[in-house]
Amino acid sequence: MTLLPNQDLDEILIPFADMVQQLVDYGEPLEDTSSHQAMMIERVKVEMPVEIKVLVDEDGKATLKSHAPTQSTETTIMPVFHRMKLTVELEDEKSVG
Repeated sequence: MTLLPNQDLDEILIPFADMVQQLVDYGEPLEDTSSHQAMMIERVKVEMPVEIKVLVDEDGKATLKSHAPTQSTETTIMPVFHRMKLTVELEDEKSVG
């Protein structure tokens, strides 16, 4: 994503927890009612660069905001990209107890 000319970085950054939720929200299994077959994602592994900004409010409460890299053209002053690795795997219902 590239910033628009009058767009502030804070406008496109979202809370870090929301970004993680978007990465792992795959919804319900895909089902074909005519063939009675279904496809379900059992494991997802994501590795990607992330821009993270720490915001501190007047009370000292820190909030992490993040987004996929917003700058596609390399310049002399690049934002700091953090590397995020995330693995989400379904647990066997028997082991959950």
